[in-house]
Amino acid sequence: MSWSIRARLSLSYSALVLAVLATATAVIAGVESRGNLARLDAELQRLNLTVGAVMLNEFGEGLDLSGAALEASTEVVTPGRILLIADQDRSIVRAWGGSVPPSWRPDAGSLDAAASSVTLNGANYRMVGRRVLANGHAFVVLVLAAMAPLEADQRELFGTLSVGIAAALLVAIVGGLLIGKLALRPLSAMAGQAAALGERNLTSRLVAPNARDELGQLASAFNGLLGRLSSVLSSQRQFMADASHQLRTPVSVLRTTADVTLRREHRPEPDYREAITIVTEQAVRLTRLVDAMFVLSRAEAGGRTLRPEPVYLDEIVAECARGLSVIAGERGVRVETTGDTDVAFVGDDDCLRQLFMNLLDNAVAHTRAGGLVTAHTHVTERQISVRITDQGEGIPAADRERIFERFTRLDQHRPGAGLGLPIARWMAEAHGGTLELDSSSSEGSVFVVTLPRAVRAEALPARSDAQGFAIPTTSTLKESGTG
Repeated sequence: MSWSIRARLSLSYSALVLAVLATATAVIAGVESRGNLARLDAELQRLNLTVGAVMLNEFGEGLDLSGAALEASTEVVTPGRILLIADQDRSIVRAWGGSVPPSWRPDAGSLDAAASSVTLNGANYRMVGRRVLANGHAFVVLVLAAMAPLEADQRELFGTLSVGIAAALLVAIVGGLLIGKLALRPLSAMAGQAAALGERNLTSRLVAPNARDELGQLASAFNGLLGRLSSVLSSQRQFMADASHQLRTPVSVLRTTADVTLRREHRPEPDYREAITIVTEQAVRLTRLVDAMFVLSRAEAGGRTLRPEPVYLDEIVAECARGLSVIAGERGVRVETTGDTDVAFVGDDDCLRQLFMNLLDNAVAHTRAGGLVTAHTHVTERQISVRITDQGEGIPAADRERIFERFTRLDQHRPGAGLGLPIARWMAEAHGGTLELDSSSSEGSVFVVTLPRAVRAEALPARSDAQGFAIPTTSTLKESGTG
């Protein structure tokens, strides 16, 4: 059975009230019982002393134990109390105010005690007994009081408190339901607002009556989630729009080339070769674009895990530079590596190579003919930095952060889809580092990769899948173009 929050709150509140009232009733009943008993014991003590004093006074007048007891029975009369005079052997000499069994003897241990409880004729009594020895006379004074009146008062008190508990519990249940309804009304309203939200109106937000209470905090957290969700959906829509735009051109070229080639039934061999060359170039472009989009989509989805292994970062940078030297030479650009050597690092070799290949390829593509691209590696106590400097035209100040966004191309005439720098930044961040544009002017730009310096590579295992951490899947991309 599923209970509503309102019912559970009311039930919990009622149970708490019941527990409090039951505890209070038990405490009140216990305190009242002990108080009544203490008052009764004090009264019996005083009455016992009074009877003893009367007996001594009668002894002074020359009476024996029996005569003194007879006189005391006429002088000391207390309704509802049984008074007994016994000899030193605890045999009853005289009893008045009530009847006791003739053969009854009080227990010796109950004498001279503060008070004790006894049962006579099936009824409970409270008794105070005292031995008296004075002027050559020894006797015992006993005073008894029936417990029935106290027990009746206790039952009446308990019954009254029980009625009060039942009434208070009823009020608590009704009040709990009403309070729960009032307290949960804003939550129901917020649930209605949330139910009305959809993919097309994620700009709407929940409204709480009080922004500072718990419901206000819930609404604020939910609104934050809506904001992040809206941002993700907007990013996805923008990604689809940008991807469609980027894919449209090569697909159009492929289709147009095929249509033009097939428009005539027969063509010379050079025409077919030219058409196939165009198709191949566009297919390569499409492959690179799809691979880059795949990297970024996998990155946002969590990707695979890196496989960290001991590497020398300066060697990776140098090998990437050598790999691009042929392309750079065709453009009249030189690529040099400088800085510290034997720079130990722990990371994914393929991912690091793709990171620096993208950056160096980007630098070569934007360096003027006859210019120089340098990659300088520097190690400090806590980090490793690689500064890649080109001699290009520079990047406008307004675009220096935008170049790390997907599909950003400042020069539409250069090849590429604008995914090189976003992929490179993802890879740097996957290793716990950063990729930033340090400076840019008409003389060139400087990109800096900063990586944390972990333990030395010699102390780590060669490769361990279990030690990986989530990064985007890497592909052998040689994407060129700014960003």
